[in-house]
Amino acid sequence: MIRKPIRAKTTEIVVFNGSEYKNDVQDFQEGVNSWLKTQPDNVVIEDIIYRYTGAATRSKESFSIAIISRTASEKELNELD
Repeated sequence: MIRKPIRAKTTEIVVFNGSEYKNDVQDFQEGVNSWLKTQPDNVVIEDIIYRYTGAATRSKESFSIAIISRTASEKELNELD
């Protein structure tokens, strides 16, 4: 969860939906992990929001994940090392 205000213009939200991966959990995980691994070293993740809806809703499962990221400041990068 975001603990302090951040600049909107440096924030990016990416949403991954299970239907993009034919609701295959393993493919979904690989897709999300692949995206995370390709981010530059100066990008930090502010929050990851996961949502799952069971089969009782509309007769099928659905899941999604939203990743909120932004470019880190030089000071933040130094603190991570």
